[in-house]
Amino acid sequence: MHKVYILFTLVLLASQCLPAQTMQLKFCGKTSLVEPATDNQGNDQRHKGALRLDYLRVGRVGSSKTNPFYSLGVSGGTSFKNFIYVDGCQNNSNTTYCSGCSRCYTVSDAGNKSIGVFQGKMLGNVRTRSVNNDLFLESTGDQNVVCFVTDPFDVSGHGGKKVEINAGYEGTQVENFSTKNVSCEYRYNSGNWVVVFNQNSNFLRVIDTTLLVLQNVPVATLDFNALDDLEVFPNPTSGHLIMRLESKNAFTGTLKILDLQNRVISETEVSILSGTNSEKISIANLPQGMYLLQLSDASGRSVSRKFTRQR
Repeated sequence: MHKVYILFTLVLLASQCLPAQTMQLKFCGKTSLVEPATDNQGNDQRHKGALRLDYLRVGRVGSSKTNPFYSLGVSGGTSFKNFIYVDGCQNNSNTTYCSGCSRCYTVSDAGNKSIGVFQGKMLGNVRTRSVNNDLFLESTGDQNVVCFVTDPFDVSGHGGKKVEINAGYEGTQVENFSTKNVSCEYRYNSGNWVVVFNQNSNFLRVIDTTLLVLQNVPVATLDFNALDDLEVFPNPTSGHLIMRLESKNAFTGTLKILDLQNRVISETEVSILSGTNSEKISIANLPQGMYLLQLSDASGRSVSRKFTRQR
C-alpha cells in the first residue's frame, strides 16, 4: 500500500448548527404486589416489595465510573429529589402512564429540574419515590413493568465513539415480597430501544454492573444530495488534488483513495464543516493510473469522483 499524505485545509464560508445527538436510558422492574398496603399497625409496608435504583452513569469505555459525562444518583452527579412521584393508582385506566393516579409527577432533581419520567403499567398499590438519592419501584405486581425513563441527554461530543453504562441497583426480599425482574435499555435520538440487561432471578442483592453499548454514538450525517457540486481538480494531475464540496451539516467522515479494482490505497478520517470545504490531497507517491476518491459518512453513504495520476 502506498503511503499518501493528505493535507486538509477546511474553509468555512457558511455557518449552520449541527443537530444535537441524544441518548436516553430506561431502567425497569417488576416487584411483588404488597397487599394490604399497610400492616396491622397501620404502617405502609409497600417497601417490602421493592426494587432500588442507586445510580446510572454513562461514559466512554473504561470511564463510566471515574469520568462519566452523565451521572444520576451519586456524589458529583445529579441528585434525586426526595419525593413520592406515583401513588394512588387504584382507578388508573392508563396502562402506559400514571395519568389516572392521584399522584403522577415527573422525576426531578434537588433543584426541581426535570430529569425523567415513570412509564409502564402503574395500577393498584404501586408507588414510586425517591429517598436519600435512591429511586424505588414498589408493589408493582408480578406482571406489571414500571420504568424510570431519563430525559434525553446530549452526547454530541462523543460522536462515533463507544460508551458504556454503569448501573447500581438492589433487588430486595422482605418476608414473602421481593423484586421479580430488572432490566435496562438505551436509545439514541428517537430510535428503537435496545436492551443491555434483563434479569429474572439471582439478583436479590446490591449489584454494580458496567455494560458496553454496542452501537457507537451517532454522528450527524450529511445529506449527500447536497454534494452535487463536489469537485476534484486538476484532473489529470501529477502532484496533488483539490477536493471542494458543499455540505449542509458538519460531520466526521472517511476519505479513501481506491484503485479501479476497489482496493483501498489510503484511508483517512476527515472533519467536514457546514458550508464550503476545500481539501488539498497529495498523490505524489501514487503510480501512474486511474483512481477513485471516495468520501463517506458514519452511516456508510458515499460519493466518489474518478481522477488520473499522470507523470
